[in-house]
Amino acid sequence: MGKLGIMIGLMVCGLAAGQYFEPPPMNPDPVSQVKETPQEFQRDPGVGASRTPHDTPYDPSILVPTNQTRVAVLGYHNFSNSKPVTEMLMRTTEFREQMETIRNLNLRVISMQEFLAWRQGLLRLPARCVLITLDDGWKSVYTDAFPVLKEYGYPFTLFLYTKYLSGRGDSMTPAMIREMQKHGATIGSHSTSHYYPSRWKQAEAQGKDFFQAFMDVEMGDSQKKLSDLFGTINTYCYPGGFVTPAMVGSLPNYGYTAAFTVIPGKVRADEDMMCIHRYMVFGTDPSIFRRAVDFDSKSSANFTPEKKITNPPPPFPVFPSPGSKVSEDFEQISAQLDTIEKLDLSSVQMLVSGFGRVPAQADPASRVVQWKLPVRIYMPSLTVQLNWRTTDGKKMNTKWSFDVVPAKLTENP
Repeated sequence: MGKLGIMIGLMVCGLAAGQYFEPPPMNPDPVSQVKETPQEFQRDPGVGASRTPHDTPYDPSILVPTNQTRVAVLGYHNFSNSKPVTEMLMRTTEFREQMETIRNLNLRVISMQEFLAWRQGLLRLPARCVLITLDDGWKSVYTDAFPVLKEYGYPFTLFLYTKYLSGRGDSMTPAMIREMQKHGATIGSHSTSHYYPSRWKQAEAQGKDFFQAFMDVEMGDSQKKLSDLFGTINTYCYPGGFVTPAMVGSLPNYGYTAAFTVIPGKVRADEDMMCIHRYMVFGTDPSIFRRAVDFDSKSSANFTPEKKITNPPPPFPVFPSPGSKVSEDFEQISAQLDTIEKLDLSSVQMLVSGFGRVPAQADPASRVVQWKLPVRIYMPSLTVQLNWRTTDGKKMNTKWSFDVVPAKLTENP
């Protein structure tokens, strides 16, 4: 069911092309008008923590500086062990296997509250985290996915659209959702009607005033109705992944502090809060999940988190050396460039994975380029790229990787 496309025209979220889904019509019944007492989310003790320690250099309990955390946001829809698998419908057994994989990889599953606090600089998290989201309000989320999530103690977020909350057909009831709130669920808005991207485009084409009124209903009314039912709602998920500058600009007016796309990628601390990356996990394509939980491989094309990208070794001495293991309390990255002919020392740039370009210092006398780390590193591996030019204008670069392990693992027995 779902169809991955490319949005043509005015692009937002810093991309040359945005991706979106066109989900099938669901013929939802109107939301129940019966008012029920909202309940505040209460997180169970231990939610989000790995249930079993594993023999691995990575310790998911270690809190790292904000800019060293990466979060993989997973997006799911519908589940069944008997209905035909589609992009939007996954085997329940496969979903359970994926939750087990998250545990075996020692990835910390965090709640939406923790995610937002981290993004606001109020909370430190481990280096590798997962945020689980489930869209629309399919009844199978309650019958199939919820028992699995409760078993593993994982918090999760339900992005609901208000015309699909009657309990009729394949939709959930507000009572089901409140039960899940007691066991790790946070609620977010997925609009009022879950219109196709084509309908949003038609509304936008009818002028600024018409589109504003359209957003008031789809984005504003949804926030109010869901807040009445489940407590204050402050997150939004773009239906079909369709997003425009006008939508991004209006979200704060409706009380939203964060909004999620369908554009895959690890979330970093400096990500636009209204264009947050998310991996949509298809029932027909398990490679998406494998890429999402692979925090080590640059391409993440295959599910081999332990696999490192290999490059030709640098043509000069570097520290840490390629393929080596260093303690997490190492203090510098350096390169000795005195063997490079015609080197323009002023052109040297050092880039480090997770930090981007760093303020490395070059000593003209020794021709050593060095970056003194401002914080302790907790990432399991780092890749360094060095760029430079020669005096005759040639652009050169080299790249190497090494592992970072807890200090106790590098000590002699």
